[in-house]
Amino acid sequence: MQILHISDTHLGARKYNLDSREEDIYETFTQLIDYAIKERVDAIIHTGDLFDTYHPQMSAMKVAIDNLKRIQGKIPFISIAGDHDTPKRRGAIYPQRILAESLNLLVFLTGDEKGYEINKDNIRLRIYGIKHIPTVARETLLKKLSSIKPEGDRNILMLHQGLRSKLPYEGAWQLEEGELPKGFNYYAFGHFHSRFIENLGDGKLGIAGSPEIIRDDEIEAWEKDGKGGYLIDLSKKEIEIQKINTDIRPQKIVTINTKNLDNEINNLMKIFSKCKKKPILHIILEGEAVSKSLLFKKLSILENVTEFYRIAKDNTTYGEEKNVELPKDSTISQIIMTYLKNFGYTEEESKLILEIINNYDSDDIYTIIKKFAGVE
Repeated sequence: MQILHISDTHLGARKYNLDSREEDIYETFTQLIDYAIKERVDAIIHTGDLFDTYHPQMSAMKVAIDNLKRIQGKIPFISIAGDHDTPKRRGAIYPQRILAESLNLLVFLTGDEKGYEINKDNIRLRIYGIKHIPTVARETLLKKLSSIKPEGDRNILMLHQGLRSKLPYEGAWQLEEGELPKGFNYYAFGHFHSRFIENLGDGKLGIAGSPEIIRDDEIEAWEKDGKGGYLIDLSKKEIEIQKINTDIRPQKIVTINTKNLDNEINNLMKIFSKCKKKPILHIILEGEAVSKSLLFKKLSILENVTEFYRIAKDNTTYGEEKNVELPKDSTISQIIMTYLKNFGYTEEESKLILEIINNYDSDDIYTIIKKFAGVE
């Protein structure tokens, strides 16, 4: 009796407006379905945020439909709604309802049903699920939980809620672990994007996490613990849990000191030129501030080895103030030129900035700015 626990797939998420990032999300979902078919699991449980929004684009819906058709009638796909795929306006419907009621591709649990049952090898598995309920309706959530009684030989409870022990911030959590009903073998959680397993009474609490990096604050946990899902073996009373890893595009947080700008960029080129999939870099700048046009010109070489890079933090400083010696009887233009060159701008860049200042109301200003930015 093996169950694949996945969560927070966020189909349709499109970071940095890149086609490739949207495709990365789709690919990890396909990998998980591939694994379920290969291992012949008895069911897949998905604990919320199947889609990135409650009105997913057609490409996301197609990926979901195409993959669910591959397991239709063979492997039950049991889903609850997360906060992302919960409708935000009156009258809208959950996207899971279309997949469940119109296409018969999944089982959608909201908390109003008696659960879903699987029987195999004289084991009766009962799976219960409650859709995401916001903090303002916490009492409704507690009432639903109190009404659920584990009635199978093995029992799973699916939730997509914030736990106070993991999100101890006002308004971020809806449940405390002590408020979960007792008697379940596995408490399957979504909502959190990093994987986590802990003992809970006689059972286990499992957070499957997202199978792809959705936010850069997930990178550290991914480097330590990977991304994917969990394979839950319920054949015995003492359940066994195995990590299932997805092959994803690497993302790295890197620090560049402007004092050694060329050397550090060259080192990054060597490191990331060997990656199977071009990585995404989140750059932290340190050292003394340099001309932004010079910085971006030098960083542009990273486009050859990365899918995308961005300045995540700029911790550069201007250092100690320098005394600027101005030419005798300086004009305003000469003062500006001297000041700019003192802070690292080249002669050509300084002239362009001066030209922008002098022509701010000119019809040619857009062309001058593009020239300064190096795009013309």
